[in-house]
Amino acid sequence: MASLKKYKKIVILSGGISDEKEISILTSKEVFKELKKDYDVSLINVTDDCQQLVESLLKKKPDIVFNCLHGFFGEDGQIQSILNYLKIKYTHSGVLTSSILMNKEVSKKIFTSFGANTPVSINLDKVKKKRTRFPLIIKPINGGSSNGLVKVNNANELDLFLKEHKCDKKSYLYENFIDGREITVGILDNKVCGIMEIVFDSELYDYKNKYIQIADHIINPQIPSHIREKLLKISIDVHKGTGCNCISRLDFRYEEQKDEVFLLEVNTQPGLTQNSLLPEMAKNNGISFNELCKILIENSICESF
Repeated sequence: MASLKKYKKIVILSGGISDEKEISILTSKEVFKELKKDYDVSLINVTDDCQQLVESLLKKKPDIVFNCLHGFFGEDGQIQSILNYLKIKYTHSGVLTSSILMNKEVSKKIFTSFGANTPVSINLDKVKKKRTRFPLIIKPINGGSSNGLVKVNNANELDLFLKEHKCDKKSYLYENFIDGREITVGILDNKVCGIMEIVFDSELYDYKNKYIQIADHIINPQIPSHIREKLLKISIDVHKGTGCNCISRLDFRYEEQKDEVFLLEVNTQPGLTQNSLLPEMAKNNGISFNELCKILIENSICESF
């Protein structure tokens, strides 16, 4: 990666304004620790003061922005739009890809165009609750790190949720619960870098299992060869077809009774913390965390429209 020498000054975006702020801080600390070995690196703590952010970027004049923001503003196309306007190269995916894949309602429709199964969605305005198959999974349409993930087992629990979320109920996605194994596929440098099963005690792979009571991670789990091939094909097709840049992580549920996999979502900015999945998969492939960060830098972009 000799060409990396031309990138001397790097700014890391940390914090942000979403409910994933703490994860962003953890990610940025890990990235800063690695990149400071080879570059002139500084951190910008992103707040809701957009003018201050722009002024800081213009003052620092970075060669590359390493985007460590998660969730709203950080991975939904907004910060990407600002960086495009400022003509500053940045890591991860661009505006359209980020905004589409952050929206679970829109992205589900796109997944099916690539031949991927997704859980059946429930339209609360049209479907009578009596005819709804329970349990359901309820999750924010725009969100990550499994924040706000809820399982409802019957109509009474659904009614209670809707009463508690009367004002924002349409900001959630409602879909059939898939009772199966949690499988994730990591993509790095636009190639599959690993398949991993996540094993946990509860029914949901939620925020607690990701960052507090860490679930078990099994690289190259025992799954039928045809299911493995399907996971690989869908992952590459969706990654490339939606325009993901360099890195992504695709989350699936494998329902063994039906012998079928269901694509849940695509993460354009997977976590890069000590407990994160993709760095673990990369390490298993002989790619150090330092090398992973440099691959992202080498694949940085600035879109022009």
